[in-house]
Amino acid sequence: MTSLERRYRRLLVRWYPAEHRALHEEEMIAVLVAGAEPGRRRPGVRDTFDLVRGGLAIRVRRGAGAQWRAAVDAAALLVPVALLLTALARAAMFGAATWQRPFVADEFPQFLRMLTYALPYAVVVVLAWRGKAGAAALCAWAYALVTPGVRGWVNASFTSSVTGDGVLLIGGVPFDFGGMAISALPLVLCGAMLLLAPSPGPGPLGGRRLLWWMAVLLGAAAAGAAVSSRWAYPPMWALAVVAAGLALRSPVGRRALVVLLPMVGVYVGGLPGAGYLLNAVLLSVLAVVVLGVTAWMARVAGQGAGAVKKGTNRSLNGW
Repeated sequence: MTSLERRYRRLLVRWYPAEHRALHEEEMIAVLVAGAEPGRRRPGVRDTFDLVRGGLAIRVRRGAGAQWRAAVDAAALLVPVALLLTALARAAMFGAATWQRPFVADEFPQFLRMLTYALPYAVVVVLAWRGKAGAAALCAWAYALVTPGVRGWVNASFTSSVTGDGVLLIGGVPFDFGGMAISALPLVLCGAMLLLAPSPGPGPLGGRRLLWWMAVLLGAAAAGAAVSSRWAYPPMWALAVVAAGLALRSPVGRRALVVLLPMVGVYVGGLPGAGYLLNAVLLSVLAVVVLGVTAWMARVAGQGAGAVKKGTNRSLNGW
């Protein structure tokens, strides 16, 4: 074995997976040695760079790339599921509160309206579950236009004025741009994640398992609301933390939790005392960074095998 061949083998051992070397190492070494100039004792800079890049691309494609794709797909479905469960828990909390008080005729239509507000989330969940990411994203973004902050604007009298200190009044009521942004942000993020997901759906979560967890979380919210209207959310969030702990046990689960970081930030309310507008900006920046990196890992890195150039690279490209 020449010193050049020995150094090439060291590069392959250092950067390429063992199963890949078992199949292709001898052929790769033969091509590399045959393409080297006579008398060369060390790999050239170009060959070294191409081998390192090719090894990293294969590792990403075979390992992290597939795991990130599964994680983005799972997170894209979990976000509308969480929004749906939150809306249903809010309706359960209101229903339990009205049940514990003397009957008021106007409260029942309001309860029905709260259930109606949850229907678009259900539509998004069904579309995402069936892999119709584009339609689900459009539905999420359309509903973002009628979230509570914007809905109050649309239902106002459309008469606007600006006070001396620069406060915008809609129908005589101060209009909170920050509140509107923070209320629409979950649906905006939901639509973005659906479009970034290669193929959203239950995937490794399993359809039955996800339905079971949805039923358990909603049942916990209903049981808590039956005790007290203030106890609708705590049992559901406690179970969600348990589910997150179980997710940490798998590579895909850990990556899915990373993808969900912007949405977790929305649910916890952002930075305490920062205000709606600043928190909307900060959470949007976080979402751009996290979703941008994870989308690259899921799509670009997941496809990345083209790591070698012409000549020697063309011979190695199939590996």
